[in-house]
Amino acid sequence: MENEGIINYLVVFNKPGRKYTKEIDTRWGGLIEPAKSEDPVKTDAGLRVVLFASWDFGYIVLKTLKEFENKYPGQLNIVGLVTDDPLSPNAKISLKKRVWSLLDMPYRVIDETFIIESGLSHGIPVYTGEVKVNSFHDILKKWNPDVILVCVFGQIIDSFTLKFPGYGIYNFHPSDLSLHQGIGPAPYEDLAIRKAKTAVWSVHQVIEEVDGGLVIGKSPPVCVLDLKGELPHDPLIVYHKLAEVLSPMVFFMMTELSGKFELKIPGKLEYINFENLIPDKIKTKIMLPATHDLWSDVLNIPVDFLYKPG
Repeated sequence: MENEGIINYLVVFNKPGRKYTKEIDTRWGGLIEPAKSEDPVKTDAGLRVVLFASWDFGYIVLKTLKEFENKYPGQLNIVGLVTDDPLSPNAKISLKKRVWSLLDMPYRVIDETFIIESGLSHGIPVYTGEVKVNSFHDILKKWNPDVILVCVFGQIIDSFTLKFPGYGIYNFHPSDLSLHQGIGPAPYEDLAIRKAKTAVWSVHQVIEEVDGGLVIGKSPPVCVLDLKGELPHDPLIVYHKLAEVLSPMVFFMMTELSGKFELKIPGKLEYINFENLIPDKIKTKIMLPATHDLWSDVLNIPVDFLYKPG
């Protein structure tokens, strides 16, 4: 509880107007609501999106969604963020098997604070607790998403949530799931075993099977070798290299989904050709060697291809 108290102080109790609610049926976390004064220009119109995400990858997805919403008000509406709580000892998010195992406690505090603050400051409520409980189901009903995106999220999503959004639930996973590579929490280990030179992101429909569901698209290949032509020993270097292509993938996916919503075309996405959509200058960049820069705020929105509603 001490570590949760740190987060509550940083993002709630030190920010006038924000509200924290601990539901009785969740073993950890709760709902953090932004102050009414935060992002007062945010509208309630457009495709309603909820994001289940954490860590740096999730932060990039959230920033891309926010940028899209800012550029096209009324086309996209981020209505909720659900994120990992890597600080609570009660949290069942596979801490020892996932990226959190590579980070010490100060970095976990920083990463969780970043994504929570990024959501709240945009007027987005943030939930940090269990998702397979009635209180969260009630929150989801209130948010009423048309689509849910997932990127680095440690809980199994239950059938209630899976059936909720009409446009589906989609996960971004940093390996080629169409070839059954890197399934689960260790895509870096898969690269090492296969002695791979490149990796891709897969976007797939989320089902109850972990990393199952139809793969609707893959990124162009991303170089994962360093200047010596070797796979870096630090998985974080590889993951931050993969981050370079994440933002444009999110951008083009939201272009497709918001277009379907505007034209009132129902149903889930089944295919997106990211290889053709992503500009050559980004493809060139992601094939450069991985460096030892462990953090970069990567937001590659292809401005030459901005969606024009209507």
